Amino acid sequence: MFDSGAGIAVIDNKVTNELKLDISGTSKIGTSGKTIETKESSSNELTFSDKFKAADISLILMDLSHISEYLKVNVDGIIGFDLLKSAIVETNIDEMEILLFKNVNYKYSGNANPLELIELESNHFGLPVELKLKGREKIITLVVKIDTGAANYLTFHNEAIEKHDLINQKKKYKARKGFGADSTMTSNLKGKISSAKFASIEWKNVPAVFEIDPLNQNSKRKADGLIGQEMLLDFNITYNLNAKVMYLEKRK
Repeated sequence: MFDSGAGIAVIDNKVTNELKLDISGTSKIGTSGKTIETKESSSNELTFSDKFKAADISLILMDLSHISEYLKVNVDGIIGFDLLKSAIVETNIDEMEILLFKNVNYKYSGNANPLELIELESNHFGLPVELKLKGREKIITLVVKIDTGAANYLTFHNEAIEKHDLINQKKKYKARKGFGADSTMTSNLKGKISSAKFASIEWKNVPAVFEIDPLNQNSKRKADGLIGQEMLLDFNITYNLNAKVMYLEKRK
């Protein structure tokens, strides 16, 4: 699973046993507002097709069966930042391809303007999004993490919800269950935002998840929320983390 919101690479326990990976030690990682201790395998080499290799990769070993069950497809592992730091990554959704390029002498050939990335914690990165709430004239600008591992449109974290009063107390919201890399379940709310503008594109009546679960509140995050695949799939995306930019090219 390619997850731009993943600051670490993860391999399922079953695959770990099949590959007989060497265990180099343990690692503590934060998921769903808590810290868990996992096993780690260091100094691995990942090969993508027959042309691109990422060396010296540490793999966190975890049970990913809950993600496979949720997606209804077998997920052997998750990779995000380790791939993005090793290559310039282009996602071509029209052709269902991920293209990998070495950083040396790469030149972007698309028609999108470069967007400067905002560095967040734990190898995450984000961009600003402009929001307009129903009944309010003032536009709110929040920083959202780019998260291809999230299956929704927009998610807003607890602190941003409180600071900007994003929840209408007179409105009823539906419940939304969620989980992260581990299987800890969280209970939040889902509703809509009147409009959201991102990469010069504006969406109306955007579905959104509002995190209210105390487990989410315990997480220390610089971003106000995240933008997920439902919006990101409107673009073919180029990630150039070394230059701290990304390109979002609107799909036809």
